[in-house]
Amino acid sequence: MNFSSVDLNLLRVFDVLMREGNVTMAAERLGRTQSAVSHSLGKLRGIFKDKLFIRDGGLMKPTPRAIELASEISDALASIKATIDRYQLFVPSQTKRNFRVGLLDYHGAMVIPELIKRFREEAPLATLNVIPTSKEEVGRLVLTRKLDCATIVNFDRDDQNLLLSEVGRDDLVCAIWSGSELLRQPLTFEKYLEATHLQISADGLSQGLVDKALREMGLQRSVAATIPNYLVIPWVLRGSDLIAHCADSILLLLDQSSEVSLVKAPLALPSMPISLLIHKQMASDPATMWLKRLMEEIYADRQRRKEARRATLLA
Repeated sequence: MNFSSVDLNLLRVFDVLMREGNVTMAAERLGRTQSAVSHSLGKLRGIFKDKLFIRDGGLMKPTPRAIELASEISDALASIKATIDRYQLFVPSQTKRNFRVGLLDYHGAMVIPELIKRFREEAPLATLNVIPTSKEEVGRLVLTRKLDCATIVNFDRDDQNLLLSEVGRDDLVCAIWSGSELLRQPLTFEKYLEATHLQISADGLSQGLVDKALREMGLQRSVAATIPNYLVIPWVLRGSDLIAHCADSILLLLDQSSEVSLVKAPLALPSMPISLLIHKQMASDPATMWLKRLMEEIYADRQRRKEARRATLLA
């Protein structure tokens, strides 16, 4: 089979199947029937001499050959799309495109309401998927086009295919139940080390910036438990003398009913940059750049509101 006999639309089917992992969802996204997508998959299997996708429950799991092909096919299609998009006018109010944004859990709680409001105002015919992500997987999700953009804290992966822009900074503070004995006097470094701590860790294993800073001082803290995200902090801390380190962005989520007080940490800790990630090839895509601009504006407003609350509420 030579190149001239290959229908390049098949590569689009392959790319969408890789992203969706489901024939039904791929068919909906492509605007085709399930049988048409299955027929295209049969042709792809013949071209590449491989099953490419194996059914596993309700999912289509890619084979090693499919994983090997995925990045090159995805990059090639994105390059073609970017070339075409440069010569087309993008009108947010008219687009029916589906956009996918990756956010951390506590950023989502602060960003999603405003993002959906702005998104519906500017692109009422489009759809938006907000997807939880992590530092470990966000780069791969952007590079494989499963996400149009994403924000992440302390992103340190060096990849020339990712474009990063800083949209804000978070500082680590101590979250303590407002009725705790720890708050009766200023939190000294000695009391801090004597206290029992709660670690925020999605995998239950990872240590944080605090542990690194203490280790460099030849010290360590006592961690009684880990929890997967910020959003349960008020309920876990209530009635205890635990200390949990969290980003000061949580200021925007707390009120008096949370019974959580935020205190400056009694040791020097680096601030954490918040990066917005997009694929380098999508920098010429007007739709992606519109979404990027929307996210940057929302984060700029979030940063201003956080600094205003920090000045009045952080002990």
